[in-house]
Amino acid sequence: MFSRLVSRLSDKTTMILLLMILVFAGLSIIYTSNITTVALHDQTREELGDIAATIALDVDGDAVAAIRPGEEQSPAYASLSENLLRYKKVLPEIESIYIMRREGSNAVFIVDPDTGNGKRTARIGEIYPSPSGEMMAGFTATSVEKEFVTDSWGTTLSGYSPVRDRNGTAVGLIGVDINQELALTRQNMISWTSYMIIFLAILMAVFGVVGVEQIRSRMFQDLTDREKRFRTLFESTYDAILIVRSGVFTDCNRGALRLFHCSKEEIVGKTPSDFSPPAQPDGKDSKTAIAESLAQALGGESALFTWKYRTLDGIEFDAEVSFTRIELDGEMAVQAIIRDITERKRAEDALRQSEQKYRILSESSPDAIFIVDGTHRILYANMLASTLLGEGLRDVIGATKDKPAQNPNQQERPDLIKNVLANGQIVKREDKLTSRNGKAIWLDSTFMPLYEEGGGAYAVLGVAHDITDRKTMETQIESSLREKEYLLKEIHHRVKNNLQVISSLLSMQARKTDDPKVKDTLTDSQNRVKSIALVHEKLYQSKSLDRIEYGDYLTKIVTYLLESFNVNPAQVSWKANAKDVYVSIDQAVPCSLIINEMITNSLKYAFPQGRKGEITISFTLEDHNYILDYRDNGVGVPPGANLERAGSLGMQLINGLTRQLDGKLSIETAAGVHYTIIFPQKQKGE
Repeated sequence: MFSRLVSRLSDKTTMILLLMILVFAGLSIIYTSNITTVALHDQTREELGDIAATIALDVDGDAVAAIRPGEEQSPAYASLSENLLRYKKVLPEIESIYIMRREGSNAVFIVDPDTGNGKRTARIGEIYPSPSGEMMAGFTATSVEKEFVTDSWGTTLSGYSPVRDRNGTAVGLIGVDINQELALTRQNMISWTSYMIIFLAILMAVFGVVGVEQIRSRMFQDLTDREKRFRTLFESTYDAILIVRSGVFTDCNRGALRLFHCSKEEIVGKTPSDFSPPAQPDGKDSKTAIAESLAQALGGESALFTWKYRTLDGIEFDAEVSFTRIELDGEMAVQAIIRDITERKRAEDALRQSEQKYRILSESSPDAIFIVDGTHRILYANMLASTLLGEGLRDVIGATKDKPAQNPNQQERPDLIKNVLANGQIVKREDKLTSRNGKAIWLDSTFMPLYEEGGGAYAVLGVAHDITDRKTMETQIESSLREKEYLLKEIHHRVKNNLQVISSLLSMQARKTDDPKVKDTLTDSQNRVKSIALVHEKLYQSKSLDRIEYGDYLTKIVTYLLESFNVNPAQVSWKANAKDVYVSIDQAVPCSLIINEMITNSLKYAFPQGRKGEITISFTLEDHNYILDYRDNGVGVPPGANLERAGSLGMQLINGLTRQLDGKLSIETAAGVHYTIIFPQKQKGE
């Protein structure tokens, strides 16, 4: 009985001990599981914040600040998207990675690249609904959500870190999301293990050490993997990244080796001032200035500045430097990110010099130069445009509602600026306006479109030259020309009158003589004078004083000669064709005398004893050569006669005047008489 009692007592004690072990083991496992879960949760949040902070340092803040809605196809957007996707590739546990910008109390998306997870991407300017306090805090400092957040993109744990421009101003944030399932995998594994150990308390007590060791190994392996990922990220960044502890470099990536042209052993242990000239371009001592920046960073305030560095082999270069405080192994350190901006500085200097050069050229130009946008807003005007034109420039470029034109007539013109921007054509025109001093001035202006890199015209460049003196001179010349034109017409009129007097004297002399030969000679001379007088009459009646329209002249000379010889129109008819043919005075007089002799010969000899016939005259211009084609269908000439060698005065005049015109004469007598004279058109100045 005692033994049974002892046995029962032993069994109870065993049961109590086992129960105690079970309870103790269960409580221990639950406690360990909770502690581990919390630790892993905090560790995940810390890791997420470090990832966001590291990526934010590598994002071009100036590009983020410049992007505007609708620029999803721009090179800047593509570059930022490609940079984010590169980190997604290095860290596959990232569910989503994006850039946001703060606008008032809202957080809006700037870059949301397609990470291949099948979820939609946000557009530029899309507002994130109901941003958390941790998200809004991420615009100023690294922040991580305390718990998982569910939105239209899923349930994730998110970390944020500010993106800064070259001046250190926060212009946005980097957001990094980890999927809930991935983040809870390790926690669920431990929780499941805890529940199993509650039911297997004895086995847990026996194999507890092994389980703890396994957990430790997994945590150690996880930390090792995480360190590898950060090392990969650290080394894959093209910029130089260095760690500064106690004022000296303790670590660096391959970018630093490229930048300073040396090995890692040559960098570690040296101070930042060892890679700097004694003094910076602004005269500051390098050691003092770098110490101040390090102290600022260790104080929690990020430092962003430009710096002149020098490699160990003496090559100096310009760099953009960012100092940020980080914690390593429980000790505060400074992470330095250095970017070589030598080429950018050269480009900026070249651009500055170019702008200065063109500004000097513009300001020293004798022309007014200005740039106007599509709303007629003056973007630039050189000194001459400002002082010479003033508000009168509105009369050139067009008026707006708030800036009316001084000249009301200018408002009726088509919108010049909009036409140039729409058509892309260069426009030239002259304008009259009033300058600042109240004087009327004339401008000869040229307007041409200015294009953006994308190809669209955004403004109009105007160059205006003061032609007031030229206009004044043109007015004077025009007045002088009108005066000379009047005098020339008066001269031609008087010459015509004098020739008319001579013709009248010859007519009077012919009437007083009874000798038929003398009468014919005087009549022929009278007709020749009349033909010349008609040329001068046409000249002073013409708009041009150096040439006459020959069709009307032919009509008048033929009509006059028919009347002079008392020819019945029913007996001899005539046709003349010389429409729109103009002849200079130097060629009109000899040509007119030739035609006079041809008509006179026809009227005298071609139609004897009332014979009927026709005279046809054609005067044309072909390939800068005049062609005079004259023919009659009269009796012709006796067989064997040669008109070209005839000794009559008329033929002598025809031959001599043809040579004077540098022409060629041909005569056909097969049926009547057919003259053809071809002579070159004389140009002005010949």
